[in-house]
Amino acid sequence: SSGINAEWPLRPGYRALGQSKIIDDMLKKNIRSVHVYCVDNILVKIPDPLFIGCCLERESDCGAKVVSKAHPTEAVGVICICNGKVKVVEYSEISTETAHLTGDNGKLLFSQGNICNHYFTTSFLRKVIENHADDLAFHIAKKEKSTDCDSALIPLL
Repeated sequence: SSGINAEWPLRPGYRALGQSKIIDDMLKKNIRSVHVYCVDNILVKIPDPLFIGCCLERESDCGAKVVSKAHPTEAVGVICICNGKVKVVEYSEISTETAHLTGDNGKLLFSQGNICNHYFTTSFLRKVIENHADDLAFHIAKKEKSTDCDSALIPLL
């Protein structure tokens, strides 16, 4: 198995923003941030004033809205730290044992379900396009279990 290869958002999206000059146009129009969601999240609130307000108040360059997983093996990716980087790790890339890990408080360690609801500043997007777009891996949701990176995963607390 190739292990964890998920990063968000997708490399092609960054490349398209740069090649089409959309970011340049947004910056010229003084658009300072964007709210991005995935088409398969039909319940997303557009815009989401509480989420966007939270990101603005914290002066975040990027943000990801998450929901608590209903149960350890719920078929949703989680946001965690893997090999020192914040990543979306698909449910198919975490072993059942890791999915069931709990903290001292009894709550799931890997509970932050990714609902594909993101916030980015345009200056952050510009930096990624100029310096890191080709470094990002494609986000692939495998349907087979892969446990290659379980020992490297750290929950976001």
